[in-house]
Amino acid sequence: MRIRVSTAIELASELFRALGAPPATATRVATSLVLADQRDTPTHGLALLPLYAELIDEGLIDPASTPEATSLGGAITRVDGRRAFGQLTAALAVEHCLRALPEHGIAAAGIVDGTHLGRLGEWAELACERDAIFLAFTNTGGGARNVAGPGSASRVLSTNPIAVGVPACGAMDHHVIIDFAASQTSGSRIREVANAGGRLDPDWLVRDDGKATDDPEDFLAGVAALRPLGGRSAGHKGFGLMVAGELLAALAGNLMAGERRESGFTNGALFCLLDLNRFGERETWAQRVGAFRDYLAANDCRLPGAGKAADAGETLELPDHVAGGIAALADRLGVDRRGLEAGAPGAGVTRTW
Repeated sequence: MRIRVSTAIELASELFRALGAPPATATRVATSLVLADQRDTPTHGLALLPLYAELIDEGLIDPASTPEATSLGGAITRVDGRRAFGQLTAALAVEHCLRALPEHGIAAAGIVDGTHLGRLGEWAELACERDAIFLAFTNTGGGARNVAGPGSASRVLSTNPIAVGVPACGAMDHHVIIDFAASQTSGSRIREVANAGGRLDPDWLVRDDGKATDDPEDFLAGVAALRPLGGRSAGHKGFGLMVAGELLAALAGNLMAGERRESGFTNGALFCLLDLNRFGERETWAQRVGAFRDYLAANDCRLPGAGKAADAGETLELPDHVAGGIAALADRLGVDRRGLEAGAPGAGVTRTW
């Protein structure tokens, strides 16, 4: 069904307030989720509302908490998320890095206990708007282990997403944003497929008996693991990216897999920002990016990051299972549904990362 963007933000904000978030926090997180839907990343959009509610109920997110930043000297900062919404923590990390760039040209923030940091591409965009190159490595604090090693069927690491943002400096209407899990797909994507009643690419999962499967329920039930990026033939490459994310994201103090078994989920991350203008004239870079864009277009390729424009329209199209999940949550919390219909088949499958 279609819903006005303004209505979606109002509804999500009211739901977050009902879950215990202060008004400013509720609006900030709601706006972030809606932006993910506008950017055509529904796995990190309003579909996360029921899952965030579960994490709050389980004490894994404290909706009233705020993150705290501590200088580690020079242009390096540690940000303790303190179980706050990850959108607050990630934004604070980028903000501190941007403050350091004029003096140092390069800055880094280590994030510990970030809960769920949301769409990493949002933080890459935030940096790119200030002519800063962005790089992020993440882990899940020793929890949410759902990816097997190459040639294995045992869950050993999380999907450990990596993100890169490169400013386009006006060469096109979007920056170059790369944001992906180091596994064949993400747990969020599998939840979405399960909610919609669909099937998976059989090279995405491996069952504990070593066989491939296209059933998302096998993953949700814990009898199948994600394969590393590259699948059966080149999974060692994705596994290498996961290892890099696990180690680098642990620098600020977040747990690594193997240090202690954690059943919960909390993002650790390393954000690195680099001042683009230290390398040359902004206008020259814009020309080079434009030429690269044209070269790729001539070969039927495009630069990543376009998605949908943030101003793509005044309404969003919500799949039935997403609308149904949000409506069911609204009913539970006593919040006006704003016209959403409850009871969509499969809505609310939020059993795992």
